[in-house]
Amino acid sequence: MKALIEKKPPVLGTNGFPLQDAAVYGPIHSRRYGCSLGINPLPITYKFCDFDCVYCQYGWTPRLGNDAKRTNEKLKSLAVLMSEIETSFQKMKAENAPVDAITIAGNGEPTLYPSFLEFVTELLRLRDHYYPKVRVGILSDSSQCHRPEIKKALGLLDERCMKLDGGDSQTVRGINKPAGNFDLEKTIKALSKLSDVTIQSLFVWGSLDNTQPEQIGRWAEAIHRVKPASVQVYTIDRPPADSGVKAVSLERLREIAAFCQKTTGIKTEVFD
Repeated sequence: MKALIEKKPPVLGTNGFPLQDAAVYGPIHSRRYGCSLGINPLPITYKFCDFDCVYCQYGWTPRLGNDAKRTNEKLKSLAVLMSEIETSFQKMKAENAPVDAITIAGNGEPTLYPSFLEFVTELLRLRDHYYPKVRVGILSDSSQCHRPEIKKALGLLDERCMKLDGGDSQTVRGINKPAGNFDLEKTIKALSKLSDVTIQSLFVWGSLDNTQPEQIGRWAEAIHRVKPASVQVYTIDRPPADSGVKAVSLERLREIAAFCQKTTGIKTEVFD
């Protein structure tokens, strides 16, 4: 009788939600993309991000000194990362796993990967070989899109879903808690120079709130400046890092979407 292989328990984020445990995960059913194959160029034992969003499903971002045991894992080299991705693609292709989209996301902000441009180039090469008709996109917090090499990499992708949860620094610093010298004005200008962008904006209320009329007005002004192809508004559906923030009602989300579309002329949808 064959011995059973004990499956390792998942690594949990700081609020108890499981992190992605590999460079490739899924396919998972996405309401936006169908069967989406996730790509994680980041560590698998902790969240690696330059934002610390109050609503993040992975909990708070660990910082050096605060949770040092979680930061022992290093980022994979490009060669190791791409080898893992190709092995997964080969396995899924052999199993005829359905793949409608490939989405770069993972345990944090993917554009922080040091060789991001080279990573995107190699990923597209693998896509062309294994899934030539599948579009490759990204979910990003937009923090790095002002960097020339990141802008170039984003331009190579088929889909760019970029975050913008507020139109003023006070709101963004409260909701997203960006690290370092984050400059919202620089980010808005950089987003406006990307082509065919979808802006994703998440709204919450409670201990922190980005739904007040004046905040929505400044956010819509920022959307107008960016001029994305479309806007997607939504709220939390998983336990957030800050237990004090709450989901926004569907009615309020519809009001926000309607205001944005009316004032900017840009298609704005609610994802509930």
